[in-house]
Parts: sequence; structure tokens; C-alpha cells
Amino acid sequence: MVKQIVEKWKVDESKPVIVEKYDKVAVKNGIDDLFRKIFSSKHEITETFRTRDTRLFICFVAVVFSGVGCLYDFLHPFPESKYVLGVCSFSYFSIVGLLYIWEWFVEKGTFFEGIKSGNSIRLSSYIPRFSGQYTFTGESVVEGEKREIKFTKCISTWLDDKGTVLPGKVETESEAIFNELLKPKKTMN
Repeated sequence: MVKQIVEKWKVDESKPVIVEKYDKVAVKNGIDDLFRKIFSSKHEITETFRTRDTRLFICFVAVVFSGVGCLYDFLHPFPESKYVLGVCSFSYFSIVGLLYIWEWFVEKGTFFEGIKSGNSIRLSSYIPRFSGQYTFTGESVVEGEKREIKFTKCISTWLDDKGTVLPGKVETESEAIFNELLKPKKTMN
């Protein structure tokens, strides 16, 4: 489902990514988008949308409970519908709590998940509050072996003075990440 939406909203490849350099959320999203674009196009990794689809399903279930409560209250006014409203309200807020837990502990800032030749990769990032430090985490499973790379750099590493994300620097970094996460390890003979 998310894949269909992403296919429709393709970004113009010829335009540089320009962000407000003092808005760290915009900077993070711009860098993340460039990493996503490089990994999916240059490294030919097929993007998967399992975690986002799961988040959408959790939201859908919450909305169904909310809609059932509203519809039942419309068909059977308040005194008669108080138990159904109570159950639907409790269910809605419980599922929204589950959604927050999902986002905090499972997604963890994931902006890219993909598969290449049966090997999976997951990229996530984080910028702490009141900080300009971009923390990148990459995880992969290659031939059953789990690998992880994590580094922290200042966001000015990938920006120029005008707020343009520098694709050359991001591409160099993505090449090193790709080699670390998905290249087979050489065995000693």
C-alpha cells in the first residue's frame, strides 16, 4: 500500500535537496531522503514497507473502533450506547498506546528497509533535541550473519552554506555503509 503511494510521489531527480539549515527536522529528513534514494537506485536495493504497513494497519484498527463507536452512538443515542462507547473508547486509546510503543521500540526512526539478494537492510537516524549531531544506524542480515554500523556526525558535514544537502558526500558515506553492511566478508584460506 505504501509502495503505491511512494511510486506516485517520486521526487524530481535533477533538483538538489534544499532545506532550511536551522530546522534540524528538515535537515534530517533531507539527508534521510538522499540516503534512501542512493540505496534504492545506485545500490539497487528493493525497498520494503513492512513496518510502515504494520503502522498503517494499527492505525486502521484504531479508526475502526472509533468509527464503530460513533456509528453505534448515532444509531442508538447515549444512554443506550454507553457500554459500547466505553468499550470502543478504551479499545481506541489502548491501540493508540500500542502504536506509540510500536513507533518507539520497533521503528526507532527507521527511514529505509530493503532487500537485496535475500539479504535485508534497515537504516535509521536520529537527531537529539538541542543538538546538531546526526546519528545514523544501519543494520543488516547477510547470509544469516547480523551486522550493524553506527556513527554520529554533525549535520553540517552534509550541508553547504545555503542549506543544500551535498549528494557527493552522502553518496561517499553510503558507499562505505553499503560495503560494511552488505558486502560478503572475505574468508581467510
